[in-house]
Amino acid sequence: MTEDFDPPKEELTEVKCPVCGERLYFIQMMTSIAYEKQILIQTYFCKKCLFKKNEVTQIESGEPVRESLLIRNMDDLRVVVYRSPQARVVIPEIGAEIEPGEISDGEVTTVEGVVTRIWERMYSALLDFEGTENEEKAARKKMDMIEKWQIFPFTLVMEDESGMSRIQSSRATIEKIDVGSV
Repeated sequence: MTEDFDPPKEELTEVKCPVCGERLYFIQMMTSIAYEKQILIQTYFCKKCLFKKNEVTQIESGEPVRESLLIRNMDDLRVVVYRSPQARVVIPEIGAEIEPGEISDGEVTTVEGVVTRIWERMYSALLDFEGTENEEKAARKKMDMIEKWQIFPFTLVMEDESGMSRIQSSRATIEKIDVGSV
């Protein structure tokens, strides 16, 4: 059963569209969604060129947590992962991590998606690499191992101040942590 609700009202603003210069419209709405719970969605959009900028702000949060899962084989790569914008992702066995940042977005993905994102970031970093030849060889070896999926078993760890991130597996362990240790 769906809930009846009034659609959010749009308001014409004085903010100019960065693409065509027309005045932007603004809408906002508060709603609840899985994982994030209560959120505020704010959208600026242009009716002329269809430019759109969305911002989703988390209203509710939980207690800081560290969640981890031992990835044993290729089947475990299909485990669904929700990473909130505040989550730090670490794979200690390969010394890889994804740090949250000011423009960090949350995402629903899989373990394979997380590992692929790490590989892509490593590849980008190698394009501008300024370390020693040995460091570059070690990084390329690590990337090759990831690309060929020769990294099993490994541990996926998410540390999240908001407490919203989840690894959707009954084998995942969750522990509360101090904010200072994230």
